[in-house]
Order: sequence, then structure tokens, then C-alpha cells
Amino acid sequence: MTSHDKDAQRAEMAERLRQSREYVGLSQEEVANALGLSRPAVTHIESGSRKVEATELSVLARLYRRTLEYLLTGKEPPPQGPEQLAFLARAIKGLSESDLDEVARFAEFLKHSTKTSR
Repeated sequence: MTSHDKDAQRAEMAERLRQSREYVGLSQEEVANALGLSRPAVTHIESGSRKVEATELSVLARLYRRTLEYLLTGKEPPPQGPEQLAFLARAIKGLSESDLDEVARFAEFLKHSTKTSR
């Protein structure tokens, strides 16, 4: 692997780390506190200008609810259940209790409307 390849791989991993952090709604400051680093250190990690230690990557995987393999390679693990279930779990993550109630009511509506249209 050439130096150019390593730089490209680090940049891709940095982008996955940034996207994963944003997906779960954490700020760089919150991640910095979890890692015991400064916020600029997290900025450097996410820009690819700072290497990530294995212990830091492990903490980030837990924080971002991602696998180490995904953070390192971008490969998603095969779904454990129905693929739609994983999608729905991600789609409703972060919704308020009232929003979840609304989603549940809509699901019930769809169930009943499907039965009546058959």
C-alpha cells in the first residue's frame, strides 16, 4: 500500500466518522468529552489530519452505534433481522414520544387500510 493509498483510506474513514457522528446527533464537543480529547482534536480526526488510536476508534464505534469494520472499511454488517426493520429503527431514532405515538397510529392506520382494500 502506497502513502497515497493510506492517505485516501484515512480520508474515507474520517468522512465516515464525521457522517456517523452527525447521524447520531452528537456535537464534536460531546465526542471530545467522551474521548477525553479537545474539540479541535476531533476536528482533526474528522478531517483526516490526525490518526485515530484503536482505543479511540472503539469508543467512537460504541458512541456512533457502528461496527469497527464499518468505521474502518465502510462495509456494513449483514442485517440481523428483516432489512426494513433496521431501516425503521434508524428512521425513528431520535423522535420524541409524541412523534413515536404518531408513527404507531399511522402504522395501525396502514394495517387497517390494507385489510379493507383486500
